Amino acid sequence: MRAVTVIGVLLAAGAGTLRAQHAHQLEFGGFGSYSRYDKQFQLDNQFGGGGRLAFYLNDYLGLEVDGNLAYPFPKAGGPHTQVRTGSASLVINSGGTHNILYVLGGFSYFDMGVNPPYNFHLLAGHGGLGDRIFLTDRLALRLEARAYYAPKSCCLSSTWVGHVLGSAGLSFFIGGRPRFPNRSAIPSSRRGASHRKPRDQHQRAGARRTSNAAATGITNGTGAPRAACSSSRPTSTAMPSSRRSAGIGW
Repeated sequence: MRAVTVIGVLLAAGAGTLRAQHAHQLEFGGFGSYSRYDKQFQLDNQFGGGGRLAFYLNDYLGLEVDGNLAYPFPKAGGPHTQVRTGSASLVINSGGTHNILYVLGGFSYFDMGVNPPYNFHLLAGHGGLGDRIFLTDRLALRLEARAYYAPKSCCLSSTWVGHVLGSAGLSFFIGGRPRFPNRSAIPSSRRGASHRKPRDQHQRAGARRTSNAAATGITNGTGAPRAACSSSRPTSTAMPSSRRSAGIGW
């Protein structure tokens, strides 16, 4: 019930944000971790590190594998042991652009080491929640808290065991669609309209001149309207041939 509530809260938080563009993107990165082991293991809490690789099926669902390595010391003293963890998870993203919350769940394999009494392995389920804070288009700071649960320990106890792990790291995204489109780019439809605008203006101006010429009775000698001239010079009246002939005799 609690898991369902957490998922609902995260999805509601991302509902009002812009749509994420993670479809078919590949995420890979590294992280530092801090593990708190079950008290039955009698191991000190320890820092570690690991890496992850994820592929997003669409904008909200993804598959992820990750591994973590730590060297905790027994509380009773002695040499450290080597705890190696491998996990496979289903990731549910809440949506968003610059800040993406997510939940995940899956199965994990623990290899507790090679020296007795820690020379055993452990199968567990896990669940977690986290946040991606995008620093650039392809780079994000990723914060996560995760809990592991095993119904029965194989060697140290017959009761269930649980671990808690917190991690912080960087993730890189490749492929898919760009998250932040170039808003300064002019769409092709608008670019075409801007090129056509001057030509359309000239055509409309020519049509107006033709209609004005028809209204004022100016023709081109064939009875068709003649375009109005831009010059306002007065036109001279033609002199009859009889007057021209009489003028020559003077």
